[in-house]
Parts: sequence; structure tokens; C-alpha cells
Amino acid sequence: MDENYDCKRVFAPTDLSDSLTSEFERIADTLAHALALRGLMDIEVILHENELKVLEIDARLPSQTPTAVYWSTGLNMVRMMDDLFVSGSRMRLNDPIHSKSVIYEHIQVSPNMLKFAGEGIMSQGGPLRIQSDFFGADEAITNYAPNYDEWVATLIVCENDRDAAKEKRNRVISDIQRHFNIEIFRDPSPMGNAKGKQV
Repeated sequence: MDENYDCKRVFAPTDLSDSLTSEFERIADTLAHALALRGLMDIEVILHENELKVLEIDARLPSQTPTAVYWSTGLNMVRMMDDLFVSGSRMRLNDPIHSKSVIYEHIQVSPNMLKFAGEGIMSQGGPLRIQSDFFGADEAITNYAPNYDEWVATLIVCENDRDAAKEKRNRVISDIQRHFNIEIFRDPSPMGNAKGKQV
């Protein structure tokens, strides 16, 4: 989370224990029944002292989860929802096509500063487009253009395990810093290995 409690980084898959996964499922089922929900629900929780605490409930398709799930498992949640709610076919949860580790995070670049921030920054960047192999990231959603000195990006990094994904992500951040001669970065809860002066 960023300093204002907005989601800035997503890891997939999670490393929740089976008991916490079951607890999360129980929470979702309880909330859905209490709200008499007919449709989708996105539940955001934090894990504090081995206890799940509900932060937010949105009765809509989540904005970040489908992308992280797709890159991690190959399962397309949007297509699955279309099958269920538009086409009327029964939704069948297939086995994951693959199991990869994904880091999905938001950055804001300005002259001499790279800032890790919540997803809200993506609405400040103007028209966005998808770019493959963006400074080494597998994919990015960004408004970057070669003549821009201020831009935003959602970086998507995918590898076989979490350690390899972190190493790749750190190389991406270092490449961006080197390319734009950025010495200062801001990450209130740093993941590690970003170079330069932390503010």
C-alpha cells in the first residue's frame, strides 16, 4: 500500500496458508449472503498478526486482480465472467494453465524522481496504452513517450518463482533509473534494491 492506503503493488500467487485461504473464503461467503449479492464482489483484506481484516468491499469486477491472475495462472477472469453473466453458460473453473510469480505495481516518474504509488496515479497520466518488454518488464500500461519527462506506468513482471520475479523487477527499476538518470526514489515500504537516495 502507498502512504495513503491505496494499493500500489500486487503479488500473485499469494503465500497464504490453507487455513487462511479457507478463512478468506468463509469471509467472502458470509458477506455475500449478508448482502444478498447477485453478481461480483471484490474483497480487500490485510493480514495483521495472522488475522485477516476486511478493508473494503466492492460489488464490481476488481481492477488489478484479473491481470495479476491472468499473468500468474493463465486464467482469464473477464472471459469467465462473460461466460457466466453474458453468455449464460455455466462457469467452470479450469486448472491453471501455468503457475508463475507476478509483481504488478504502479510507478510515477518525474525529473530525477521515481515514486511507487497507489493505482490512483494511473488516472493522472492521460491516454494509456499497453507496451510489451517495457524496460525489461513483461508488460506495462503507460502513457510514456520518448519526449516525456513525466509519466506513469503499471509494471507487470512475471517469472517462475517469487525470488526470480523480485530480481527481474529490481533490474527493471534500475534500468529505468539509469535510462532517465534518476537518483531519488520514493517507496514508503520499499521492496529492496532500488538504487539512489530514498526520500
